Amino acid sequence: MSTEAVERRLYNALWWAKVQSAGPIEVDPDTPAVAGLTRASSSDGVWLVPTLPSGAGHSVLEELGAPPVPVELPNETARLLAICVACCWTDRSASPWPGGTGTIAQIRSVYAGMRGRPEQPSDMTLIIGSLRRLHATHWLRWDETAGEVRLGPRVVTWSPADLSTLRDLCRHLPDPPAREVADD
Repeated sequence: MSTEAVERRLYNALWWAKVQSAGPIEVDPDTPAVAGLTRASSSDGVWLVPTLPSGAGHSVLEELGAPPVPVELPNETARLLAICVACCWTDRSASPWPGGTGTIAQIRSVYAGMRGRPEQPSDMTLIIGSLRRLHATHWLRWDETAGEVRLGPRVVTWSPADLSTLRDLCRHLPDPPAREVADD
């Protein structure tokens, strides 16, 4: 094996180790491609995200160092991800990444509409907890101070079948209200 091939394998292995330990990782736009990692580019930056084999089972994901993330309140967290997709995926005929910016007001509105009842005091606690979990796992990028959310770099891993299912799901969720623009 040539020295160049060995160096390339070591380079790829180093990046895989970084992604396995930290999840999707933001990199300099000039970072060379890495085998098995997808580049997720947006105006906010460039991320390296593992490209997993279609239909990979739990053992394959574990071997690749990317087991499914155990989540507290998985149903609530999944609901919040669906709501954020509905609020941030502005052009459903295109890729969801990078999408638009959603607000906490939009998320609260869709959440209440989906539940079919007025907002409850406990709703905000569930929403914030789910947003924090989804941000920590790179499904969302959440700016808690600004109350804004964007889709995270992991959404680039969604297959065409996943996107079809998500489009259908978004059709069944209440439309988010228009984003309010603050006056300066």
